[in-house]
Amino acid sequence: MAAHSSAADRSAEIDRCLELISPAQPDESKFVGMLLLPRLLNHDQVDSIQRVFDGMNFKFIERLLRTSSVNSETGQVPEPVLREIAINVLACFAHYKNMASNKVMADRIPALSTVLKEKNTDLRILIGSWIHDSDPTDGTREALHILLCVSVTKEALVRMLDPDVIKNISELIVATENEQEQQLALQLIHSTFARSCHMLHEKKSIPSLESSLKYSLQTLFTALSKILANNQDKLKFETLNILSNVLPDIPSEIMRKFEEESDQDKLARWLQDLRSGLRQIFSNKLDVKYRDQSMVTTSCLLSYFGPDWLFSTLRKTKSERRKNEKKPANTPVLSNEEADIKFPILLIHLVAVETRVMLDDIHERRLKLHNQEVVEVDTEKETRQEMMVPVCFEILEAAIQYLSSNYVEGQESGMDADVLLKIRTVLTDTMNIVMELLKFIQDTTTSDEDLEDDLIAQASMRIVALYLAEEGYELE
Repeated sequence: MAAHSSAADRSAEIDRCLELISPAQPDESKFVGMLLLPRLLNHDQVDSIQRVFDGMNFKFIERLLRTSSVNSETGQVPEPVLREIAINVLACFAHYKNMASNKVMADRIPALSTVLKEKNTDLRILIGSWIHDSDPTDGTREALHILLCVSVTKEALVRMLDPDVIKNISELIVATENEQEQQLALQLIHSTFARSCHMLHEKKSIPSLESSLKYSLQTLFTALSKILANNQDKLKFETLNILSNVLPDIPSEIMRKFEEESDQDKLARWLQDLRSGLRQIFSNKLDVKYRDQSMVTTSCLLSYFGPDWLFSTLRKTKSERRKNEKKPANTPVLSNEEADIKFPILLIHLVAVETRVMLDDIHERRLKLHNQEVVEVDTEKETRQEMMVPVCFEILEAAIQYLSSNYVEGQESGMDADVLLKIRTVLTDTMNIVMELLKFIQDTTTSDEDLEDDLIAQASMRIVALYLAEEGYELE
């Protein structure tokens, strides 16, 4: 009986709070109602939460998120308190799919993202007899959790892709010293683009989402390219992780339109920053995970934006060699400018070596299988090879295409002959291994259908065809 009475009393209190927050009530009443409601709701009482959701004054929630202060009988209620009250109310709904996916929650995303910009050092605030004492980062983390829960529908993703929202999240990623905040913000960026791309791949056409995704890319690339180029800690690799996952997933038609409509000077700056960051990463010994992510990012950028942004410094190799010939013999390590000029050479060498290692392993394994010998099954390694061999080929194909388009024997290209000879040797050695494996596959595959389903064989045929067609770029 007591439990029933307590539940009835709580239900009555909820009803009184819903009356207090109704649009007709003064701000002071709404403020008190919003302050009390989260304390009356338990996560296991879904019916009560749904009743509050249905009766919620979301316009006032919006005001709490955006207004600098609210008048109360005790004076001005500070902005941090207003925002935290709004966040606490929204958090009650965000963990329930039917509420989180409602349009009224999606409509709160732009205002909620502004909370991420405000970093408060102390939230111990006296309001009448109510003392609030909390970690200032709690509100930011809760806001990020809400955004993660809400950004699942088309309407919510369109809101999330707003350039101002992406900018607010990106600025938090760089500015925060709280690792949990940073990880949540990175997860939010990743999930927003992953969910958007997945939805676009699933359905033929969603014009509003397509447009939002396209217009968000400028803000995304501006933020990520700067981090990749300038950051020297863990965040550089977190950014690389996002790029390597998002870039392959973006529909090619959206990337084509983005490239066509972008300001070319801005695009050049983004690509230069991305190139600088990738060069820094490739210039160090890498864990396989980061090496693969770097190659995936590079191959996607080459596919979307062509080879010039990456390989054009080959045109400076001749003048750089002449400059180096005049330097003293004891000149220290490469300058940043020299490293930048030689980056294409380094990349081609690294990709070619990685390619040869993988192809040798694939050839050895397939030969054992053909001879009916025992082969140790390593599904993870085989899956990686099926993904990374085509990626490496795409980078080498871009190098071949760039050289064939920009080097003509007897004409000045700015490319150093020794550099070209080294590249030719690396490519020739690699292509010999590719053609050897391809011949083996063709000789041992029993049907055209099996050959068509063989990802390694298809990628090998493509690069061999290109190499033979473009062979005229080589120095004789």
